[in-house]
Amino acid sequence: MREKTGKKQTQGLAVLKPEDSFRFNCHAGLKCFTQCCRDITIFLTPFDILQLKNALGVPSESFLPQYTMKMISDSGLPVVLLKMRDDEEKSCPFVTPQGCQVYAHRPWACRVYPLQPESTKITEKTNKAFFSVMDVPFCLGLFEESISTVEAWKVSQGIPIYEEMEKIFKRITMNDFLAGKKIENRKIQEMYYMAAYDLDRFKRFVFESTFLDRFEIESDERDRIRHADVALYKFAMKWLQYGLIGQDVLQVKSKVMAAKKHQ
Repeated sequence: MREKTGKKQTQGLAVLKPEDSFRFNCHAGLKCFTQCCRDITIFLTPFDILQLKNALGVPSESFLPQYTMKMISDSGLPVVLLKMRDDEEKSCPFVTPQGCQVYAHRPWACRVYPLQPESTKITEKTNKAFFSVMDVPFCLGLFEESISTVEAWKVSQGIPIYEEMEKIFKRITMNDFLAGKKIENRKIQEMYYMAAYDLDRFKRFVFESTFLDRFEIESDERDRIRHADVALYKFAMKWLQYGLIGQDVLQVKSKVMAAKKHQ
């Protein structure tokens, strides 16, 4: 392997647009290989968890306690972090000397590396994406000859589907209705955690409770959310929009509405 010495080469612009380029390549020949998978905080998105638990072939209620930690954010809503190994290096539970065991299903944060989003509520609302290259002193991949545009990198790393699913989630987390609020009701916190992160339990909630007796859900949509993970994910987000933000995205059955009026 060629040794890299001297000052790190500049990556050009501090903030990169989709058409801007940066230098990076990661491979097993680098001395720092897998070092970025240690002693790091990784927040998992709902779609990250869906992909990871499917890759491991375990239900979400098994995956979550084994591989994640739950914290309550400043908004009062739960967030989920990847639980690192209890070893000296605090290494990722999926990393080996040969690389990532779940590479094809790795989280969004791992896919986008070495880029990091430079986003605000304004850029999110205008659907504009800007990135910068992370300043990681030990990363020798930043000295490699491979050059890519931001957009080409995102496509090559399978990021577009993650961005699409995250955009649906942000309709809830970045909604103005929740701005400045702190949710302390434990039942609401648990509802949010189930629908966002524990999708197998949410599916049972839909099909094994009185849920379908209360809401108008077409039979073809029932089939989709029963058999297709992405459809289930999108429906869970719709349920959160209805229950948490009060958006009119689900229709209560007329007989249920009539019974409520009678009461």
